[in-house]
Amino acid sequence: MRPVKLYLEIFITFLLVMIVSETMIFFLFTDSERRIFGYKIWQDTFVKVRMLKKLVDEKGRWMPDIDIIGNYEIIGLLAQMEEIYDAHIFIADEDGTHVLRPSNFEIPEDIDLLNASNYIDSLDGIRFHNNVRKTSQVYTSIPLKTRANENLTLYIIFNVKIPPHHRWRFVLGLSLIGVVAAFLIIPVSKFITDRVKELKTSALRIADGELSHRVTVKTKDEIGELGIAFNQMAERLERMIIGGKELTANVSHELRTPLTRIRVAEEILTEHFEKGDFNNHQKYMDNIREDIVELDILIGRILELSKLDIHEAPLKRSSFSLSELIEGLLDRFGPIISHKELGISKELLARPLVSGDGESLHSAFLNILENATKYSPEKGSIRISMVLAGTSIVTSIINSSEALPEKDLVRIFEPFYRSRKTKAPGSGLGLSIASKIIERHGGRIEAFNSPEGLEIRVWLPVERQAKDNS
Repeated sequence: MRPVKLYLEIFITFLLVMIVSETMIFFLFTDSERRIFGYKIWQDTFVKVRMLKKLVDEKGRWMPDIDIIGNYEIIGLLAQMEEIYDAHIFIADEDGTHVLRPSNFEIPEDIDLLNASNYIDSLDGIRFHNNVRKTSQVYTSIPLKTRANENLTLYIIFNVKIPPHHRWRFVLGLSLIGVVAAFLIIPVSKFITDRVKELKTSALRIADGELSHRVTVKTKDEIGELGIAFNQMAERLERMIIGGKELTANVSHELRTPLTRIRVAEEILTEHFEKGDFNNHQKYMDNIREDIVELDILIGRILELSKLDIHEAPLKRSSFSLSELIEGLLDRFGPIISHKELGISKELLARPLVSGDGESLHSAFLNILENATKYSPEKGSIRISMVLAGTSIVTSIINSSEALPEKDLVRIFEPFYRSRKTKAPGSGLGLSIASKIIERHGGRIEAFNSPEGLEIRVWLPVERQAKDNS
């Protein structure tokens, strides 16, 4: 996605959100205005109705023997209140046949809506019907109780003066706010797209081969986190590419040596056969077979290392005793140990179990013990010990070899790395394979120089149930 397109998407999205928000604000405002206005009408109306009822009741009490319908005092009162309230007022009996009204106005036909009104005041029996939207009027009624006529109803039709609307000003204000916000979003969108553009430029530079390039992280927001993740990805990518190049070079070097010996042996055999000399051909054939075996082992280890790098095969976890695994490996190396007259000392733990892939861990410790026997001098020694440390079982394997330089203690776990001090044959892949297997099991492996020789120390998680029972 081009940054310009991203900028437009941010800008348009913001405008849409702003339009929806301002529309909701407008309708909320107008609805609130209508409700407040209606509540004010309701309050004023009920106060006026109660007051007029009280005045009519008092007039009726002064002249109890005169029917209210024919009471001129009440007619005058209603006429005065019509002017004060700006309303139409009349009194009617239950059938509506007798009506007292101070002015000759036409009673609305929909006055019966009061009978269907949802609101009836429980104390005074006031009925209320808001008809402002259609006729700008409010209908109210309240029963009158007198001695002369018990079933009269006082009706008041209020003429409501609707205040002038200022919605256009409110709409204009919302529009101005929207325009200002739209202008403010321009630098914000540009700020975001510029940073995305920087990431794009950095990605292209790395794609062009500039592996050491990194993004400058200036903020701690989401884009800053994206920049950090981008740099981590670039760093891993650089390591993988450089490691791949080194691996290719090392594989080429390791394969070239036995292949060269095979080619030389083949040339010698061809030369001897051309001369009819068949005396030493068996020796050269044996050398070729040994080199083929060496190539087969090397290729097998390279494939194993590649599978560990890409986690091709999932771990098949089970519980087993690490001590039994090491005991079995020592039996396997028995002939070499006897041939070199190596002294073996063991301090193994019997009870704690580990949970892991037995085949993988077998390969890891096979490589570690193979290195220990290979690099131990004649009549040297190997000491194996185990201790529990928290939730881990720590296995130490020490062989009586010479101390290594400090830089070699870390690099011996790199593929094909071999210390300059060693003269023993090998590919330099054993400890690298062991390291990757241990790490996949949630453990770690380190090398140390100890007074007794080179120590390889392995940490592996102990199975929880076995830890609890120990």
